Amino acid sequence: MNVPARGVGIARAALEDTVAYTSSREQYGQHISDFQGVSWEVGKMAERVDTARLLTLRAADRADRGHDAAREFSMAKITATQAAVDNANEAMQLHGGIGYTTEHHVERYLRDAKLLTIAGGPNEGHKNTLAEAVFEQYEK
Repeated sequence: MNVPARGVGIARAALEDTVAYTSSREQYGQHISDFQGVSWEVGKMAERVDTARLLTLRAADRADRGHDAAREFSMAKITATQAAVDNANEAMQLHGGIGYTTEHHVERYLRDAKLLTIAGGPNEGHKNTLAEAVFEQYEK
């Protein structure tokens, strides 16, 4: 569960940094977090974190109980690593140009997140594993 958990961590860090930045950065006399488009994107980032976290916890619980967790692991890996990439991309967008600098961690999140889609087997391979498990489950 290492890779999905790392994905959750990156997605969450990107969310937390974005909340802090958008709550303090001002444009046109107000915090940018007050703009509806920004707040909706931050809400979507939180949704990704929670979804990835819950799928990762479910996969870990199934594995801890000694059950085959290939389906749940693949689902958690795909979802968590994509959440990390998507949240890092969104954080970069909402940070603007400063997100590309080492002054903030956003640029590192994006590099690390992309690696996770490959580490532990590429997401495309996990999509095959997931699909096979789903067909096996419902063809019985």
